[in-house]
Amino acid sequence: MRFSGFTDEWKKSNLGNISSNEMYGMNSAAKDYDGFNKYIRITDISETSNKFIPNPLTSPDGYLEDKYKLKKGDIVFARTGASTGKTYLYDDNDRNLYFAGFLIKFHIDNANPKFIFYNTLKEEYLNWVSIMSVRSGQPGINSNEYKKLPIILPSLDEQNEISNFLTSIDKKIDLLERKHQFYQEFKKYLMQQIFTQKLRFADSDSCWKEISLKDIGTFYRGHSYNSTNVADEGLLVLRSNNIQGNVLDFSEDGLQFVDKDCKKELELQKNDIVICMSNGTRRLVGKSAEYTGNYENKVTVGAFCSIFRTENKLAKYLFQTESYKKNLYLILAGTNINNLKNSDLEKFKFNIPTNESEINKIHDLFVSIDNKIDYNKKQLEEITLFKKGLLQQMFVVQLILSLLQNKKHI
Repeated sequence: MRFSGFTDEWKKSNLGNISSNEMYGMNSAAKDYDGFNKYIRITDISETSNKFIPNPLTSPDGYLEDKYKLKKGDIVFARTGASTGKTYLYDDNDRNLYFAGFLIKFHIDNANPKFIFYNTLKEEYLNWVSIMSVRSGQPGINSNEYKKLPIILPSLDEQNEISNFLTSIDKKIDLLERKHQFYQEFKKYLMQQIFTQKLRFADSDSCWKEISLKDIGTFYRGHSYNSTNVADEGLLVLRSNNIQGNVLDFSEDGLQFVDKDCKKELELQKNDIVICMSNGTRRLVGKSAEYTGNYENKVTVGAFCSIFRTENKLAKYLFQTESYKKNLYLILAGTNINNLKNSDLEKFKFNIPTNESEINKIHDLFVSIDNKIDYNKKQLEEITLFKKGLLQQMFVVQLILSLLQNKKHI
């Protein structure tokens, strides 16, 4: 894929030829520092968008030297650990940002920095990182090795054209991400207002009552099996990794099948709620999602999950309230075992409306918000996939053409 008007051959180069002033990040532990500048660590770079995510809990422990201050055109690379190869482009002169240890900074001199950064988002770069970082002990890539990173360069004008086009796509992605965040926060706000009865959808004298989850449904602990039962096909067993953002994820690489059948009551039914009851990571315990009946074959959940079966329209939203989260905290606090029992959840209490009209209005409102969130998420996934495809077409195809051109000259 080429932009109109560009026919020049792309030339082979490497990161060392187009950059200067490479430098390892600072040691963040130093003398007291009083100010508002931030430093960037590996963990502050988003895994999905390669952007800086400010962490309000992160503040410098020491004096920040100017030599560690990032400038426009700087790209930082993670040089060690599981994040080796992660990249971040600094493109904001208005924000003081310093880079910490385990990062290497390169300043791009003889190319468009964004073009070089986009090179680090393609599969070929990730494969290069995987090969270069393999070594005994902890993986890593040092400064001299990063200098050897192969880059295929078009003319500067074509670099600018490609970068501008991909930047326009990034702006669309940013917009969709902000919309997603807005919808999530708006839903959270509405839930707080509604379930504390500050926002009503019926007459003020319409009755609400306190209920426990046991009053409106039944819990069933998930299906037990062992490793010998795992199979390529058979009964689908959903696990905690399939609960993603209050939605059940049926992506093929996350599915597990077993050859052991389950009890009839453990077969998921439409509108059942799946809850993670046990997990090595405490913050994941208690997460939930509704089964919408969208799987054509029989499906159940594993023993580390439970099913909550109810006919109450608002039930799945109760599992998303602040009250639910507080109840979880009280149950799990002070114990080293990240495990819930059905009897624990049965006692959770909530206030809910009894007026059928109010129930329906609240339910319909949340459904409409969820639909917007789902639609926005699909748009985000589609444009992200589109960008990934463009990166492959723009960079990989030109690499192949360049190799073919070089072969002709041999």
